[in-house]
Amino acid sequence: MKLSADHSLPMAPYTDAPVFSVFNEHVKACMAKHYSPVMLANPNAQGDQHFLCEQQHVADLFGYLETLTGQWQAQHELYVTVAKSANDQLGQQALENLFYQAGFHLDAREWLNRDYAGLQDNRAFDTTTFRRIKQTGHPLCTLNNLLAERDLHMDMLREFSCRSDAHVFRYAFAQHFIRPGDRLLDCACGLGYGSYLMSLNDRLNNITAVDICSESVSYANQVYGHGKLHYETLDIDCYADTQFEPFDLITSFETIEHVKDYHSFFKLCLRSLKPDGRVIASVPYMWVDETGKDPNPYHFHEFDWKKFAALFAEYGFVIEARYHQTAPGGFKLTSTPRRFDKSSVDAGEIETEWLVVVATPDLTHPLWQSQQSLVYSNPQYPQASLPAYVDFAAGYHNPWLHRQLVQVGQRIEDADIRRRYVESLLDSGAEDHCLLLTIQGYSLEANLAKINAWLDTSETALERVERDTERHPFAIRWLVSLAYLSAIKCYEQGDFLRAKGLFQRVLDANCSAFCPVLNVKAVEACFALAKIALYEGKREQAAAILNTGKHLVFEATAVFKQAVEQQQDQIGEFLWSEMAELFDAGALLNKMAIALTHEQSTSHILRQAAEWEQNKRFGLFNLVEKYRKSSDLTVQADMQLVAQSFVNKLVAKTMNLARRDNIHIWGTGVVAQKVCEALSKKGVKVSGFIDSQARAGQQFAGLPVITPADFDADSTVQVILTSVGSSAQLAKPLEEQGVACVYLT
Repeated sequence: MKLSADHSLPMAPYTDAPVFSVFNEHVKACMAKHYSPVMLANPNAQGDQHFLCEQQHVADLFGYLETLTGQWQAQHELYVTVAKSANDQLGQQALENLFYQAGFHLDAREWLNRDYAGLQDNRAFDTTTFRRIKQTGHPLCTLNNLLAERDLHMDMLREFSCRSDAHVFRYAFAQHFIRPGDRLLDCACGLGYGSYLMSLNDRLNNITAVDICSESVSYANQVYGHGKLHYETLDIDCYADTQFEPFDLITSFETIEHVKDYHSFFKLCLRSLKPDGRVIASVPYMWVDETGKDPNPYHFHEFDWKKFAALFAEYGFVIEARYHQTAPGGFKLTSTPRRFDKSSVDAGEIETEWLVVVATPDLTHPLWQSQQSLVYSNPQYPQASLPAYVDFAAGYHNPWLHRQLVQVGQRIEDADIRRRYVESLLDSGAEDHCLLLTIQGYSLEANLAKINAWLDTSETALERVERDTERHPFAIRWLVSLAYLSAIKCYEQGDFLRAKGLFQRVLDANCSAFCPVLNVKAVEACFALAKIALYEGKREQAAAILNTGKHLVFEATAVFKQAVEQQQDQIGEFLWSEMAELFDAGALLNKMAIALTHEQSTSHILRQAAEWEQNKRFGLFNLVEKYRKSSDLTVQADMQLVAQSFVNKLVAKTMNLARRDNIHIWGTGVVAQKVCEALSKKGVKVSGFIDSQARAGQQFAGLPVITPADFDADSTVQVILTSVGSSAQLAKPLEEQGVACVYLT
């Protein structure tokens, strides 16, 4: 975990401690070199404590802690953050083991910042934070007693090893799938460390964690239990008889190989998972010896991918994602590095140590029909009275589809899997046609016959909605989305007549009757209509359309103001950020209007229009900066939206290049990977990546990574720069060498 004076300050959860404690003036003086004195305080005997020291002062800190009474230590939380310094004598392993022996465990939040694949045994961090285990008298609170039962169960936050890394990381991975307000069930929680890690996610409502071992449950409640996390005993083979309220997420890591009848777990999911919920589960992959059986005496079953995937299919799940995990030092693949890789769900068997699956109910499957009759609730919006644009129960025929398919950051992430699921819903006769057709349309392949067939089906659906004189606001939302997308596809084919009719449908729909931010589509429709007017040589008509669009911005702003006055933004937090898109669209109209008044040629204006569209990014830099500095887990969905917008614009600019060969991408982050994947789907091959910190022989996404010094401007024709703030500076010397650079300014 990094430590700095301006952000990412490690704070003890469930306390209001605003500062670090230091136990003597010498330590305070040492730490004052890094921190303002107002952040450092003397210990407060009345409350929870979070101590800060450098490694050289750890022995003195332990001596001070021995002076604290047992009563104080039983009543209060105690954290220690050890900062790295030039005088360190211990390696990371020795430091962690020192604290484990002293009755601490690793602060689980450390795993919210650790890169699993990048960990090495000689790893070191700027800071490491530990939490004191309350000495309740439970025998497993003593490390020696815990180690004596190591073969049966272990608290992996009290162990430094490759294998413990693998176990803990699965929970760190799973917590990214927690959605706002979720209730979570963790099956076979063992000693509770993983449930505890997930419980630190701010989006979470609560966790129920279950295990067959009463001693483990007792330890977990005493060491890790708190207001949002409760552990209870449950026989795994009796899962099917449980009477839980439905959960939003069920996790199960290394569970079903331990039970005699693993079908009981899936029967539990049928009873206790919401129709829009998720299951994240893992199993060892083919841990077998020469007899073909798993030699672990606690394992009753072996799994390969075919068998594991078939179980999910049998119980009516759509597998959203498949991951393979490895770690050195285990029963198999003993020398493999730490890896956690995503693989295609359509791929065959791939050698690994653990399989991890993310799955959601297939609402076309007969086994999930009864669950869909449950009273709908979206935990993100628990209020009794909701604005129409988040009242999914009233707005959809089947509101359970919203989190599965629509909500960015919550829906099925893989676009191809999402498309196939949508097609199965359409084939099954599911309602909400405009919603489903819109999602299908965004994933259509570049096949003219398929696009035209989709357009015909979509127009039929639009006409059906338009005939409904009492349509719900959500009908407007999806009418607008489907009409706009259909119009864009007609526009791209040069069918301007059909496109104009569809864009006009968007303008006629009264977007504000749903939500002010839906007017983004209407304003963008005006921009497209103005371009068509220019293509047709109707400059005055184009100017009139632009003026109409600008007035729409004003009208939508007035509706937004009313929504804020009614405090709707306290429920729909997205209103403010998405209004930025409205002004971004308005800025396009204004740019074109200015160009028209300057009497620029039509062809020049249209060329400029393409550039303006690709560089729309109102507020993008500020959003990225804000979220880059934030340690709040709730921003991740917003960041995905921002990053995807960034990726889309880079890809669009690349596709407009006259040549698309020998492309290199500058950067090795998430955006770079997503750009590479998106280009690959469009048939554009990327040659490699550029990174100033590249190592000899390094690869990223299966392609070579070179340093700028190794870059050959003569042979590389195009470079895509993925930096938000510095791309223009990086591009300048490249462009001077004749390299075509794609970036957002």
